[in-house]
Amino acid sequence: MRFNKLLPIILIFFIGTGISAQTWVVPDDQKAVVAPFKFTPDRQKQGEQLYLKNCQSCHGIPTKDNWAKLTPPPGDLAKDKAQKQTDGELFYRITTGKVPMPEFRNILPEDDRWWVIAYLRSFNPGYIQPNPVGKAAFTGRIVTLIMDYSTPMHKIVVTANEQIKDDKTRLAAGIEVMLFVRRYFGKMQVEDIKTTNANGQALFEFPADLPGNADGYVEVSAMVNDPKSLMKTTPATGNFAIGVPANKPGLTETRAWWSTRGKAPVWVLLAYSLTVLTVWGFILYIVFSMSRIRKLGKKSAL
Repeated sequence: MRFNKLLPIILIFFIGTGISAQTWVVPDDQKAVVAPFKFTPDRQKQGEQLYLKNCQSCHGIPTKDNWAKLTPPPGDLAKDKAQKQTDGELFYRITTGKVPMPEFRNILPEDDRWWVIAYLRSFNPGYIQPNPVGKAAFTGRIVTLIMDYSTPMHKIVVTANEQIKDDKTRLAAGIEVMLFVRRYFGKMQVEDIKTTNANGQALFEFPADLPGNADGYVEVSAMVNDPKSLMKTTPATGNFAIGVPANKPGLTETRAWWSTRGKAPVWVLLAYSLTVLTVWGFILYIVFSMSRIRKLGKKSAL
């Protein structure tokens, strides 16, 4: 009866272990994808800034083995496990993400993601970049977003500018815009998708209780909603004092699934300990039973 009560806990433990051990499979066609440009020192320098801002908090400084103690471990991207992957594999993983890593297609433009890879390759002296495959000439709309905060309206104002002939721009009406605020594991969308008006503007309200950093600042980003990739777009980002000041602890400072082993949830530690004790108890019971059977067999032989 006691074993029956422990069975759900054991199942949860082994199912959870199986899930965390799943392989992150990259489609074969994505492995062969190559960058559209050469990894020049300038692009590697741009990639370094993007890495320090978006990746260092989890993966640490390359070559230093000082990644965050998360589960599964992020690892050092300068080491063989990452460097033996193709550029396409790295790009696919950065783009699609996998919990707890966010999807960076919602955070960084395509070129920025390649710049990060360019920076990572600078730590691999044996790396030889495949010949870049240039993109076909773009014939769609080219839209750039600009974002600001309107104090009188207490709203985020996103303005869309469309490039026309001779590098001139005009305000773009009818552009669908999404607004996000940065959270621990990616970006949280604020309000529904808005469409720019005749003045090329989309106005967004935000929650009054939105938590910010210790000074109330929130990192906000705006992106064009273009699921069919018919436009070439440039997102907008900004930091505004629109949140409630909050001094939240870091990811590894509290008890949570993604925290360090020493700060794992108490119930997880108990479940794991009970599972180990149960398994070893069962093994010892089998050994003890086999020993008794052997002794009974010797007695019956006499």
